[in-house]
Formats: sequence, C-alpha cells, structure tokens
Amino acid sequence: MQHFWKQFAWTLVVSTVTLALFLGVSALMMPPWRIEPLSAHLTVSTSDTAIAARGITTSQEGTYKVKETKIRLPISGGKTVNAIVREPVGAPQGRPACSFVHGAGTGKASEVYADIANAMASAGITTLVQDKRLDNYTPLSRDYMSNAEDYLDGLDALRAWPGVDRTKAGIYAESEGTWIATLMADRDKDIAFAILTSAPVFSPRQQMAMAATQYLNIVGAPSGVINIIPKLISLDFAPFGLAYADFDAAAYRHNLTMPLLVNYGTRDPSMPCEQGAQKLIHEAHDVGNENVTVRYYPTNHQMRTGSSLSLPGLQLEPHYTHNLEDWVNAVAAGATDSDWTTPPIAGAQPFQEFAVPANVKPGCVHSLLEVLIVDALVVLLWLVVVIGCCFAFARRRHCDAESPGRNGRTLVHRYTAQSKALIIGNIILTPALTCGFLAYFAFVARAALRLEDHAAALEVGWTALRIGSLIAIVMLCWLWVRLYFFYGPGELDPRGVDRDAPRKEYRMARGHSWIIGMLSACVLLALLLGDFFGLIGS
Repeated sequence: MQHFWKQFAWTLVVSTVTLALFLGVSALMMPPWRIEPLSAHLTVSTSDTAIAARGITTSQEGTYKVKETKIRLPISGGKTVNAIVREPVGAPQGRPACSFVHGAGTGKASEVYADIANAMASAGITTLVQDKRLDNYTPLSRDYMSNAEDYLDGLDALRAWPGVDRTKAGIYAESEGTWIATLMADRDKDIAFAILTSAPVFSPRQQMAMAATQYLNIVGAPSGVINIIPKLISLDFAPFGLAYADFDAAAYRHNLTMPLLVNYGTRDPSMPCEQGAQKLIHEAHDVGNENVTVRYYPTNHQMRTGSSLSLPGLQLEPHYTHNLEDWVNAVAAGATDSDWTTPPIAGAQPFQEFAVPANVKPGCVHSLLEVLIVDALVVLLWLVVVIGCCFAFARRRHCDAESPGRNGRTLVHRYTAQSKALIIGNIILTPALTCGFLAYFAFVARAALRLEDHAAALEVGWTALRIGSLIAIVMLCWLWVRLYFFYGPGELDPRGVDRDAPRKEYRMARGHSWIIGMLSACVLLALLLGDFFGLIGS
C-alpha cells in the first residue's frame, strides 16, 4: 500500500508538469487576436424604409405586365449559360435595367431572384438573371475574377436589350456576389448603380470569424468552444484550395463610386450588418461618393420573413421590392445625394454583437495541413500499437503452448496486471476521446446551422471532454511512473503480486519499450490536438 501511494504521488507530480507544458503550448497556439464585441453602433432615425427623391415620381410595382424571355448568353472562355430577361410591356424607351449577381449556394437563373426580378420589371425596370458558371466555382476553388467577367457579359447584354438606356444599367448583388460586384466595378466604370444586399464587405476569412462566433454564441456554446474559432479561421487552407478565403475585399471597395443601396436583414447573424454598412459609407465618402442609402429589414439573409434561416418558400419582406424599385427609378431619373427626402439610414434597428477582426494572423500553428498531419500520425501510431499488442498476445499463446506452466519473456508476461490495464486504458481512451470530440462538434455544427439553443447539453459535453483529456494525461503519466520509475517492464512474481523492490534487470527491457514509446507518442499527439481545440488550455 505504501508503494502505491508513492506511485500516486509521483504520478501527480509528473501529471502536473505535463499539464503545465500543455498549457504553455496552448498559449503559443492562440492567435494574437480575439473576437471582441462591437463598440460603435448605428442608430436608425426611423423604422420607415420608404425611399423617395425630391421632384421625382417613380413607377410603382404592378404598373406593367412582365414579358419573360429565355436566352443563351455568351460568357468568358467561349462558354454560354442560360439567362432570363424580364421586361415591362409598354414601358417607355430609355428605361433602367438591373443585372443580378448570385450569392453563394445559388446558380440557376430559373431557381433564384424570380420574385425580385419580376417585381422590378413590373415597375418599369428590365432585369436579367443568368446562370452562374460552375466549372470554375466549387467549394474548394472560386475564381471571383472570372465570375466578374461573366456577369459583366450579362450586363453588356442587358445594356443592348431593346428599350434599355445603357447609361442606366446597374447591378443587384447578394452576399458573396457583392465581392464579385466590387470586381465588376473595378473593370467597368460605367455601372450606373449597385444594390448590395447582405454584403460581407470584409474578406471571407474575416467575415467568417465574426459569423461563426455569432452562431456559436446563439446556440449557447461554451467559451472554450468559441475560442477555437480564431485558431481555425487563421489557418492556411491553401494546400486544399480555398484560396478565396483571403480574397482582398478592401482592395476593391474604392471602386464603388456609383449610387449605392445597401440592404441588411437584422435577423441575419452571418453578416456584419452594422460594421459593413459603416465601412461602405466611409469608403464611399473617401472617394467622393455621398450617394449611399442604407436600409434594414427584420428579415433573414435573403430579405425574407418567417425564419432567421434561409429556408425555401419564405416570403420577401413586404416593402423590400417597392423600395428597390423606387430607389432604382429615382437614380435613373438623376437623383443625387442631396435629392433624397427620406433618411440615408432607416429601417429596423440593427444590432451586431461581435466585431469583424482587423487581422486574422495565426499562432504557432499556421496551416490546416499541420493539423491533419498530426491527426494522421495519431491514427498511424495507434494502429501500430494495437497491432503490436495483438502480436504480443499471439506470441504469449505460442510460448504457453511450447512451455506449459512457464511464463515466457513476452510482452504480455513482462507487464503486471496494473501496467497492462494502463496500456489498454490508454489505447481505448485515445480513440474514445477523438470520436467523442468529433461527435460533439457534429452536434455543435448541427445546432449552429439550425440556430437551436442547446447551452446546457453543450456545456455538459464540453466539460466531459475536458475531464476526459485530464484523465488521459493522468493515465499516461501513471504508466510512465510505473514502467520507468518503479517496475521497468513490470516484475511479475509467480503469485501475480508486485514486489516493492524491483530488481534492476527487470527495468524496461530492450525490445519491449518500443510499444510504450509508440503509445506515448500517440497519446501525446492526440492530446496536442486536443490542446489545439481547447480541451486542455484555452
């Protein structure tokens, strides 16, 4: 019993030192930035989203019947895509026109923007919605430059459409499409106006840092889980594509010199609804563009009501298309920044809880590839250890068959029952923690995508994973103490009772220590991954 307490005391010492080392590594892994609350907020002067200009009367929605024409549109690279033109029947010549730019997740002209494009056409605005070219647009690779060329081809086709005044043709861009819109403005200085709806404004990496934090906060994720976001977001994803995560949005915002209408939904947690508008207003003013109108609606990302999620079948906010039409028609009629009789910023009061980070520099872990290499090593080492233990067991049976009643000097014979229990425990606990971690984050992701508050369950699961990580440290350190400081490979007497004074020659025999080394490396690397994901440090 006295010998057990000596082991226990040494285990606590070694475990404490090991834990301190992991805490130090955790501090090095943490990037030099955090997601902070937004401090500078916007205040709307009125909840009324109406848009009107002095001395200008605009055609209202439903004034004209709409004619729909499907065409094949030539784009860059010798490709062609489907497009749908909607035009007001009987509207005057020289009318305004609007070309639509897809956001992420949409691609077919027949599947998106139909209600908005039809409504605008019924108010005297010719519209064009084209297919997104998908051969250069995948989850891993997106060529925004090429996308801009394709949509400019669509805009040129719209400018040449009968009845359209080419000097009054502009663009409507949503979400990811607003990045493409800034590239279009860089290449075409004659875009008459730009409507930017649910605009990320900042780079994809910056915007995602804010959005992921917001989603996790909504579902009640523990602070330790939220603190993972800076580590993940700051990683280099280039080896796997995803270069568009670093699209330099700031380099093109100065091109927005045309009249701007900026729209955000206040129930959209993914966009910087206040900071984005502030940035667009500020940078437009820097290039002499004072004609910026901002409207907020109590809607989701797609300006629809009924849910914060982008679900099929939801209705547009009732005033949304009317305001779009009034603004476009007024701009086409020559409205300047001094002509508006309605406030520049109006609508539902927005509240952006977290600020978009100014930089996303990494800590000591720079690349996703580094994380995956460590993960692969953990799996490889674990398999080697398991195969080694199976081989040792098979060899024991062979030795027992050849020498009944004698303990051969196999791996299984040389370790005590307690040491074998610790070895097996480490072998089982490592994949159990890994699988538990993966299951936990699958649950977190599901809750975040559905915006479901599971604060209690997430806290319990996170606490269990952290306790499991501490147990893994203690079990590994206990194994080290027994096999290196007390028993070597374990001195097993004939009666199966440990001796208090192990003989020197029984300490870690060569040829047996490799399995402990492999197991130790496996567990340490697994704990290092856990450390990166906040299970040990912060």
